[in-house]
Amino acid sequence: MSASRSEVDPSAALGNVGGPVPDPFATLDETLAGLGRSLAEGEWLDAYLWAAGALQIVEDRIDSVSWPPRRLLTHLAKRDGDSSALRVGFELLEAAEAAYRASPPTRALRAWAADAAALTLALAGMVMGDDSTCAPQSAVAGRVLAGPGRGSRRLVARDLLRPPACFRSFDQHPADVAALARRYSEAYPAREPPLLVLGIRTSGSYLAPLLAAALRRDGHTRVDWATTRPGAPLPARAAFGVAARLLLVDDPPVTGGSLADVAAALVREGVPSQAVVPVFACFDDPPVVPDRLARYGCVMLPGSAWHVRELLSPPALREAVPRLLAGVRVLDVRVPEPGRASRGGHLRVPLDVVVAGDGGESQELALCAEWTGVGRFGRLAVATADVLRGLVPRVHGFADGVLLRDRLDGPDAATVPSSQVTPGEAAAYVVRREDRLGLGEDRSGHLGGRDPVWESAARMLAPVLGRAGVLLRPALVQPLTRSLLAAAPRPCLVDGRTAPWRWAPDGSRASRKLDWAEGGFSSLDLACYDAAYDLAGFVAHGDFDDAVEAEDVDDAVEHELLRAYADLTGRQIAPARWFLFQLVQAGNAVRLAQGRGDTRALRAHARRAKARAAQRFLAGALLADLDDRVIDESSTSLVVLDIDGVLETDALGFPSASPLGMLALRALRAHGFRTVLATGRSLAEVRDRCAAYGLTGGVGEYGAVCFDAASDRQRVVLDDARRAEGDGGLAALLASRTGHETDPLSHWCVRASVRGTDGRRTGLSAAETEELLRSEPFGRLFEAVPGDAQTDFVPRGADKAAGVRALFTLMGEPVEPPLLAVGDGSADLPLLRWARHAAVPAHARRLSGDGVRATRGAYQAGLADAVATLLGHRPGHCPLCRPPALPVETRAVLDVLALPEAGRSGALARLARLALADAGLVARHEAELLHARRPFGDSLHLVTTGTPRPQPAPAARPTPGSRAA
Repeated sequence: MSASRSEVDPSAALGNVGGPVPDPFATLDETLAGLGRSLAEGEWLDAYLWAAGALQIVEDRIDSVSWPPRRLLTHLAKRDGDSSALRVGFELLEAAEAAYRASPPTRALRAWAADAAALTLALAGMVMGDDSTCAPQSAVAGRVLAGPGRGSRRLVARDLLRPPACFRSFDQHPADVAALARRYSEAYPAREPPLLVLGIRTSGSYLAPLLAAALRRDGHTRVDWATTRPGAPLPARAAFGVAARLLLVDDPPVTGGSLADVAAALVREGVPSQAVVPVFACFDDPPVVPDRLARYGCVMLPGSAWHVRELLSPPALREAVPRLLAGVRVLDVRVPEPGRASRGGHLRVPLDVVVAGDGGESQELALCAEWTGVGRFGRLAVATADVLRGLVPRVHGFADGVLLRDRLDGPDAATVPSSQVTPGEAAAYVVRREDRLGLGEDRSGHLGGRDPVWESAARMLAPVLGRAGVLLRPALVQPLTRSLLAAAPRPCLVDGRTAPWRWAPDGSRASRKLDWAEGGFSSLDLACYDAAYDLAGFVAHGDFDDAVEAEDVDDAVEHELLRAYADLTGRQIAPARWFLFQLVQAGNAVRLAQGRGDTRALRAHARRAKARAAQRFLAGALLADLDDRVIDESSTSLVVLDIDGVLETDALGFPSASPLGMLALRALRAHGFRTVLATGRSLAEVRDRCAAYGLTGGVGEYGAVCFDAASDRQRVVLDDARRAEGDGGLAALLASRTGHETDPLSHWCVRASVRGTDGRRTGLSAAETEELLRSEPFGRLFEAVPGDAQTDFVPRGADKAAGVRALFTLMGEPVEPPLLAVGDGSADLPLLRWARHAAVPAHARRLSGDGVRATRGAYQAGLADAVATLLGHRPGHCPLCRPPALPVETRAVLDVLALPEAGRSGALARLARLALADAGLVARHEAELLHARRPFGDSLHLVTTGTPRPQPAPAARPTPGSRAA
């Protein structure tokens, strides 16, 4: 195995010119500049990485993978199956792509790509230590370095390199590819049959040439290679038609979906399934074949055999540590055996190193050796640490992907202690990082199709569009989120992983940031250039657990975090951007955890984090200004509302109100009515909404518990005998069943759901529910209330009307019927029949009668109808309850959230209004980018303190998450 010089200046050979740590999402010109430097210096590994990256950029452009039509048709085919319309669509698209590929600029790109592929393979042979490989021919290298012609270069001018997960985020090494080649040769000993190595981009662009070179080194005489993406055109049939076997190579799979999609496409083209051989490393030991790849003869490298374990082994570290601790005499190195590589983070090993002091005495150093990545990808962490000196653990040295640093994260270097990092410290870290790691341009807008933050945000909002979401999201939602999230005011290299537990104490009063270079600008995390994204991660990933005061603590953390950021920068974060960043951060935590064990608790945490972000955004937009008004809160006129189906729906995949629901609450409060909740949701969720919406109190878990917001008191309503029996083990039983989840926040009810293979949640089947209620003691303890996304097992004796009576007593109010009650389930009927006025939304019309009126509208529109009847006018249509003037960004996001309210009759008008809002925001976004764009590095500010930078005074607006106007 050939190795490049690894103990070098960490900022060298990293990429573009202009900053201490340049943008890893490099343009083709910047990539070719890095390639030229590495070739001149004989750094074959870095030269290979640059060459593979340059080829990835151009091949993506040739295949037009960013064309929305192909992604749309592929999605529809997966959802709806084959159809004549889809076949015609694919035929038309293939004709358009064929014309595009035949055009002169694209033909020139393909010619350049052929030279780049030859150079990449030659460099791969150098990296793999193939003695038959010579240094790249100067003529080929010269043509590659010259780049495509002028017309072709314009096609790829704004296309960007994407760092590969294999060598950046995962602990893979070229030696692992060599091991896979050996395992293939053992399984298929014949060396004469022709082979095609087909890499699945992005990582396949880096893995496939290495695998081809390793197979050639091992004696396979006819090996070719190419790359593709799932859904993209396959290589020309001439490339794979003569191959005896096609080796598909990609990152360690979770479901194997990408490999399986390409394999299926090859089989459809006539390749026998036995000729398709997926080749990949995996974290498991013994290796596990994903179900979708079970029909193919996979060649796998188990986690215990990865080369990183050898590099972090005791003998290797005992040899490396004296070299890395420059100027220090090492007396002893104590190090345990390393664990296995993990999808969750880089492998790290604790070391206790004894060194000689200046006076001859010995001193023990607590250090940590950890993998950071291959070649220039590994040096990114070192260069970042150098710029962030004083904010991250001290780095002592780096060689061959292994970084040696101070150990702050516990004796075994596997768990991170509670650092007690404060919101102020977190804000200071984010601001200093923004200063020291500034970039000249926000490039995330050019990463469409690669799941940058703005695209992920659009995906989270798209469910409000219903089945039309796949068609309308690119046209209506993505332009909005791109304009809001892809124009950072001061672009920087973000951290990306800023959960509070990612800091560690340094032995003094300060905390140091761990994983400072892992979460930003890798293929696993979402691309973003805005420091506000890092702030949102601190809040969205905070630890709520089951603390009674969780919502108050979280609100205080958010308020302090944003205040500290505003104090340090002179800037406030627009509420719409803050809301979307929080949604993405919460969702990303679950995405990154896929394949790393049971994520049910994490999914529940993320759902609550998203719900709380929506509550704060909506309340900040439509309720916060009421806090400055003198409103009679002593009114005895009490209104009781259900949450699910009345105040909120689950249209976004998490519970959220709509603007119309907020206007209904606003009107009630502005006109002197007090509102309490009566819901099946947990007490913690009732408290969340009371805090966000300024409500008087609420009843949770179908009347089992109640909460008075004014006194901050709660009471369990169930009798002592029923409380003593608990749930009889029902929650544990359901949690043990495959696909089943229970709400960890519920204490007296058991809220259960089943998660399908498509990720959607449904309630339990009628048969399973009946089977459980026939079992002892469940039938005696519970009755079942079915819902759209869950089945609630409600304690016998719990009753919403009884819970409201108990709440009134807790509040010191007369136990009298509420003025108005609105609900939508059979469990609401006792409360509805007790109230003086009662209504159900149109979707629950079956419950009307006997004094309960059905409204014209459904869900939140029905709530607005009920409030309008009470007030005598529509919510928001009088001077007292009229909504405030809002920033254009806030109005645009509210327009998205309001789409389900309109129903079919009003959908077109709402969509047209959203399109107009998009057009205005997009025009402003492009103007801002044009004004802000400048040569790379012009915006760098290398400061070492948190001293505020002079900024224009921000426009007055409510601080996100704050109840102050």
